[in-house]
Amino acid sequence: AVSYEGPRLSRVKAGGVEARQKQVSSRLVMVAEFDREALLEESGNISSEAIWRTTEIRNLKPNWTSFRDARLIEDRDAQLLIRFQREPLHTQGALMSEDSQAFCLAFLTILKNVNNEESMQYLLTTMDELMKESRDMAKLFKQLVGSRMDPFSVLNDLMSKPDDLVAARACNIVVHLINAGLVPTENSVRSLMDFVRTETQRDSKHKKFCFLAILSVLQALLRDHERRIVFYEAKGLHMLIPLLKNHNGNTQLIYQVCHCIWLLSYTNEIKPRLADMQIAAILTHILKQVQKEKVVRMILGTFVNLISEGEMVNVLSVCGAHRLLENMKQRTWNDEDINADMDTLLEKVSLNVETKSNFDDYSKEILSGELEWTPMHRSIVFWDKNVHKFLEKDMTVLKTLLEYIKPGTNVENKTIAIALHDVGEFVRAHPSGKALVTKHGAKPYIMHHLTSHDQSVNKEALLCVQKLMCH
Repeated sequence: AVSYEGPRLSRVKAGGVEARQKQVSSRLVMVAEFDREALLEESGNISSEAIWRTTEIRNLKPNWTSFRDARLIEDRDAQLLIRFQREPLHTQGALMSEDSQAFCLAFLTILKNVNNEESMQYLLTTMDELMKESRDMAKLFKQLVGSRMDPFSVLNDLMSKPDDLVAARACNIVVHLINAGLVPTENSVRSLMDFVRTETQRDSKHKKFCFLAILSVLQALLRDHERRIVFYEAKGLHMLIPLLKNHNGNTQLIYQVCHCIWLLSYTNEIKPRLADMQIAAILTHILKQVQKEKVVRMILGTFVNLISEGEMVNVLSVCGAHRLLENMKQRTWNDEDINADMDTLLEKVSLNVETKSNFDDYSKEILSGELEWTPMHRSIVFWDKNVHKFLEKDMTVLKTLLEYIKPGTNVENKTIAIALHDVGEFVRAHPSGKALVTKHGAKPYIMHHLTSHDQSVNKEALLCVQKLMCH
């Protein structure tokens, strides 16, 4: 099976993101096919044959004449299928090409009119395998798009079948058709998107391989600008974000969802929504957890596409991207796109951190009581450069931070979380940080927040305790 890990855009020295956008339509011709090799990684000891049962199904002998006798298909269709079934896989494609319209109509007629599991599995498996071997096989169905036997319409109905194998094979074939340049009608696009949106919101209904196959249909559809708009306007992002939050360590699922977001990041009308703290925070968190290059490439590529959008540079700084990127630079990456994208992002984020790393502005924010996750809080550059200033003016800034984390103080949870973070950074960056915080009696305050019901407060308290123990 061919393992596809997403399109790689070549580096463009001039024109920036706009030049990259001009390339995307041609580069996305090879849009995300269902990655069976990656599926095997995710499925432990389950072999490809155990999942897809290709050999077993290809050896089935559906009784085509019985469907003719039941008047579900014409005699000519039955004879074509009997003749086709006698051929080995490596010659079936040539046979189809001899009378492509007749064979394509016969296949689709069976799939539409005959509700027989054996015949559906046989035809879908054979079509999938033939199209996987040659894109020309998928192109044979082009003449039927928009007709009463529209392949997208027939396959869309099959994708809803309770048999996961039938549904997954139908999804694979839809992807083959789109990759071969067949353009589904507007109605088919909406039907396919509605199906994907519905099914991905109830993933427990499907086995893993089928769920990923369904998601691959969305990847194929989103290569087109207009379809991305349709998906966005139908609140498609509300479908993708929960999948990233609840991925259960499934790297292939993460990759396919990130690939969808990467595709969306090429559409100007959608960019402002993607340059969002929630999405950036989720993707940054995934970067910290997942080491697979194909996932890293998709996330970094998305950030590069969005870096000039609104407050995206600030958002990435607040999410800790500067430190993360510096750590990632220490690794060896095989993918040249990853290295180039890291350089681009580090240049932008580093400049932003330097610009925003002013201790006077930081002091004003702390003393005002209106704390926000501005870039300074998460910037190593800021803390290393300014930590000694916390001792100036009778340590007013430090004492204010400690006051915010004192139990019973009437401040928002966000303020407590930020103050705990900054106290921890002070301990880490200042040689006497731990001693000063202990001297001011702040240790019990920090320990108190370990039992907080607020997730961010609890997290920052735990990190602060770790820094106290390590310094």
